[in-house]
Amino acid sequence: MLKKFQLFLNLLFSISLVLVHYSASINPLKFWPTAFLGLIYPLLLIIVVFFLFIQVFSKTKKLALIPLLALIVTWTSNKANFSISGSSARLEQISIMTWNVKNFDLYNWSGNEDTRNKILTLLEENKPNILCLQEFYTEDKGKFTNLKDIKKQLDYQHVYFAKTYSSDENSHWGLVIFSDYRILNTGKLTFVEGTRLNSCIYTDIEIDASNTFRLYNVHLQSNQFAQEDYDFIQNFSDSQDGKSMEKIISKLKKGYINRAKQSQQVLESINSSPYPSIICGDFNDTPVSYAYRTLSENKKDAFIEKGLGFGKTYVNPSPFLRIDYLLFDTTFTINSYKRLSEELSDHYPILVKFSI
Repeated sequence: MLKKFQLFLNLLFSISLVLVHYSASINPLKFWPTAFLGLIYPLLLIIVVFFLFIQVFSKTKKLALIPLLALIVTWTSNKANFSISGSSARLEQISIMTWNVKNFDLYNWSGNEDTRNKILTLLEENKPNILCLQEFYTEDKGKFTNLKDIKKQLDYQHVYFAKTYSSDENSHWGLVIFSDYRILNTGKLTFVEGTRLNSCIYTDIEIDASNTFRLYNVHLQSNQFAQEDYDFIQNFSDSQDGKSMEKIISKLKKGYINRAKQSQQVLESINSSPYPSIICGDFNDTPVSYAYRTLSENKKDAFIEKGLGFGKTYVNPSPFLRIDYLLFDTTFTINSYKRLSEELSDHYPILVKFSI
């Protein structure tokens, strides 16, 4: 009886892992419900690995073949969710950082008036050769002259800031790329679907006479959760509010569909690039998602190459949520991957060193 129950559980979780793995290939435009499954993949992965070890050290060792086969089939998703790689030293390397800075705490969500200064200090202490920021806010005059201050304090010679929204002549939101290296060309992709605050910019960066690459700074559609939505999710077991659940599912559905369209739009631009490309930014989606699968195809994920653990990049109670990425064409060599641990935004900064 026990053996049959073990067989049932092995099959249940192993098959579930495989199905969720393949769900990322389904375009949410055609069938959106499968997009939710990526959120549970890390948990399924842990359960299947647990069953593998249990069976290996039990009398029913043959049952270990079931989770083992599932792990082999889903290998690409497993690597994207959990990495055991390490750094490698290189003398000639370039550093790049991506970070959603949540408007430099413009609305004081942290309750700490010094958060902006701490963000600037962190950037200065870890000063990358190339810096890509999402949810970037700056003022021409006032307390939040972030564009001018970062360029001056970190001594960047080149910058491309693309506005997505201005509330007045002084206050601007958008995406920005700072660089120690010469920027040859710039461009902005205005998404056909989604909010005006989500977009993509790119720069052609010249390292030397023989090495130029195109860098994409991406901020895909968020789920646009309000505080009341987060409160509902956190206290879900105590709630009987069906309307709140419907609203959350509706927002998730819209986010998955818009990100699918936006990722396709970014991919079209990448395919037309005359240079090798790097994609970085806030995808607002997990490694088992259509958006990630679309943009990471034929790319090196820096986390997979040199990361460690589950690589959580979003500041919330979940230990698994990786939604910020640095993806490189295969011509690049990834030397190190580091997620900085400071909680100054709702995202963690990622710092990668690479060679051409």
